[in-house]
Amino acid sequence: MATRIASLLFALALSSAVCGEELLVEFTGTGNRLTEEFEVAGPWLLDWSITSEYESEAGVEIDLVEAVFLGHKGVVLKARYPGAGTKLFHDNGRLRFRVIANFASWRLRVSKITQEEADAMIPVRPGL
Repeated sequence: MATRIASLLFALALSSAVCGEELLVEFTGTGNRLTEEFEVAGPWLLDWSITSEYESEAGVEIDLVEAVFLGHKGVVLKARYPGAGTKLFHDNGRLRFRVIANFASWRLRVSKITQEEADAMIPVRPGL
C-alpha cells in the first residue's frame, strides 16, 4: 500500500512539474500486444495506467524494445495490481512497447518534455 501511495505521489509531482509536455503517442489495450513504433529524442515521459475488474488476478509487464529488430532496451514496469504512474526516459530512436497483460486494461502515453523539466524532476523514493 505504501508503495502504491508513493507511486501516486510521484505521478502527481511529475504531472504538476510538467507543464510544457507535448503528447507524441498514446496506446491503449487489453491483453498482450506489441505497440506501433514511435520515434523519440530524450527526455520523454511515459504516463501509464492499469485498470482491472479482477484486482487479485491482474498482472502487467511492459518492456521497451527497438522498433525494427525488437532488441530489448529494458523493463519499464512489472505490476500485479491496478495503478498509475509516470516514468522519465532519456532513450532516443524508434521504439515500441511490448505489453504482456492478464485480466488488465492499460494505457500508455508518451510525451516529449524539455531538458529543464526533466532536470527539475526529483523522484519520490518509497518509504520516505
